[in-house]
Amino acid sequence: MLTCGRTLATQCGRPFVMMTFAVHPLSILTPQTAPPSLMTLNQRMELLQSFSPDAIILLQPDPQFLAMAAETFLHKVVVSTIGAKHMVEGPSFTFGCGAAGDVAMLEKQHAAYGFDFTVVPTVATTLADLTEVTVSSSLCRWLITHGRVQDAAQLLGRPYTLRSVVIHGQGRGKKMGYPTVNLAVQQLLPAQGVYSGRARVAGCWYPAAISVGTNSTFDQHQVSVEAFLLDFAGDIYDASIDLEFDQWIRDQQSFAGMEPLQRRITLDVQTVRHVYEKFKPIKEKSDVNHRPPGQATPASAAKLCQRQQS
Repeated sequence: MLTCGRTLATQCGRPFVMMTFAVHPLSILTPQTAPPSLMTLNQRMELLQSFSPDAIILLQPDPQFLAMAAETFLHKVVVSTIGAKHMVEGPSFTFGCGAAGDVAMLEKQHAAYGFDFTVVPTVATTLADLTEVTVSSSLCRWLITHGRVQDAAQLLGRPYTLRSVVIHGQGRGKKMGYPTVNLAVQQLLPAQGVYSGRARVAGCWYPAAISVGTNSTFDQHQVSVEAFLLDFAGDIYDASIDLEFDQWIRDQQSFAGMEPLQRRITLDVQTVRHVYEKFKPIKEKSDVNHRPPGQATPASAAKLCQRQQS
């Protein structure tokens, strides 16, 4: 859909403007039903920026905005403020109070509002078990919460990635010779288990043995995320890192003590090293993924449109 929008804007000589909510509207309307986030806001903005938009409008879904009628949204925001000449959406797009506006409405009324409208069809893909599915965020969440991170990556077009600040843990991994980074995660967590993946620290990627679980061996019941970074040494407390999930290795287990747990971790690390035996840590040229994303307001996007028209 974004590729289509970028192409149409280039062909028409118009600015390519994206619009997205800062948080899911349901987190304001009915927080208990809001789906967990697949990305942090910075991750989402970076992904949108990779499609080279001229502006990104970040909407704050306050109750007043969410109460706006569909017709009012089209007239006040899309036409009068932004001055859109072409709108690109997916088939499940809804807008306005109570999701009263939809693709069918836009197909019937877009000409009356003075803009063209394109619907980009959903994409189908095949999972590892040869099941053909339609790509959707709901299915991505289901796959992730069931540990099927490789299938989730197939839908996302990239590995599922947590971004978080490194916090202090209990220090048990260090005592066993496997110091781990502990994360304060605000995104959807994969199913409890051990995974192979990669961690991005200060612009450099390292293979990682990742654990999502409760540390039942030590009678802890809160789910946590920690990772041992292969061939890495350093203190990165309070640093922001990206943690990619590549594949599921095993379920979480309880052990009789630290020694059997240490032996199991050794096997897990060997598995991860085998997966990435040809992988070498690569330093990126620039730490672009952690730059503050640029944003625009509807008014500033409208001025951009006017400048490019003149």
